[in-house]
Amino acid sequence: MGRVFISDSYSGFALAASATALALAALLTVTVVLLRAGRRWGAARLARHEGRWRESLLLATEMPEAELPPIPRSLLPAFAAYWNRVRASLKGAAAENLAVPLRRHGLEAPVLDMLGRRSMSLRLIAATTLGYLRARSAWDPLAVLARHPSPVLSSTAAQALLRIDPNAALDLLAADIVERDDWSLARLGSLFKELGPDAITPGLARIIASQPRRGVHRIVQLARFGQRPRMAAAVKDWLRTSADAEVLASALDYVEDTEALLQVRGAARHPAPHVRMAAARAVGRVGSRNELAILLELLRDPQESMQSHPAHALTGLHGIEPEEVEALQRGAHDPLAAEMLAHALADRASST
Repeated sequence: MGRVFISDSYSGFALAASATALALAALLTVTVVLLRAGRRWGAARLARHEGRWRESLLLATEMPEAELPPIPRSLLPAFAAYWNRVRASLKGAAAENLAVPLRRHGLEAPVLDMLGRRSMSLRLIAATTLGYLRARSAWDPLAVLARHPSPVLSSTAAQALLRIDPNAALDLLAADIVERDDWSLARLGSLFKELGPDAITPGLARIIASQPRRGVHRIVQLARFGQRPRMAAAVKDWLRTSADAEVLASALDYVEDTEALLQVRGAARHPAPHVRMAAARAVGRVGSRNELAILLELLRDPQESMQSHPAHALTGLHGIEPEEVEALQRGAHDPLAAEMLAHALADRASST
C-alpha cells in the first residue's frame, strides 16, 4: 500500500508540474502576442500622428501662426524628436518660424520637465529642443548637464547653451571647449559655422586672450569660424610664445601682415613638416622679394609633399613677376621642384 501511495503522489506531482508548465507557456505566448500587438498599435498610432505633425510643421515653416494638432502627453518625446529632425534640416526664416507654434502652445515647460528625467534619450531630446527654441528657462539645468561626465549628454547640453546665448555660453564653457577632448571639434565647428562669426567672435577672442595652458590647438582650430581680422589679432602672440607644432601651424594660417614675418621665417625651419607648410603659405600671403631665399629653401624640402606650397607662394610674392618664376623653373635642378613651379604658374594664369 505504501508503494502505491508514493507512486500516486509522484504521478500527481508530475501532472501538476506539467499543467503549470503548460499554463506558463500559454501565458508567455499570450504575453508575446500582446506585446507584439501593442508595438504594432503603438507604431500605427505614432505613424498617424507623425502624418499630422508633418503637415502642420511644413505649414509652420511658411506660416508660423499655424496651429499644431493636439499632442498627447505620452507622445511628447516622440513629437520633440520629430520636431528636432525637421528643425535640423532648416535654416533662416523657416527655422525661426518652426519654433513659434511650440512657444505659443506652451510646450517649452513640459520639454523642460523632460530634461530632469533619468532617461538619457529623453534628456538628449529635451536638450536639443530647448537649444533650438533658445529657451532661457533651461539655462541653469543645461549648465549642470554640460558638466556631466557623459560626452554625448554634456556636449549636447553645451550646444544648446551656445544656441541660447553664444556670448555667455562661450564664457561659461571656455575651459570645457578647450580641454574636453571628448567634445567633437567637428560638431563644435559645425555649430559655430551655423551661429555665424558675429555671434562667436567676441567669446572666442576672450578665450584666446586668456592664453589657456591646455588644449590651445583646439581653440585655434575653432578660431577660423570667427571674424578673421579679430582672430588674427588674437592669435598672433602665440607665434612668439608657443612651442606647440599644432598651435604654430594653426596660428600661421592667420598671418595677414608683415609684422609677423620674423616668426614666419623661424617657422619655415621648424622640424615639423606641417609647420613649414603653413609658413610657406603665410610667406605667399604677406611676403616679398626679401623672402625669396626662404621659399627657394623650402622648395628643396626633403618632404616631397611640401614642395607645392612654396611653389604656389613664389607666384604670389609681392614684387615677383611671372617671368622670374619661369626662369627659376627652367633653372631648377630638382625635377619635382620644376614640376611644382610649372603647376603653380599654370594655376596663377588660370585664375587671372
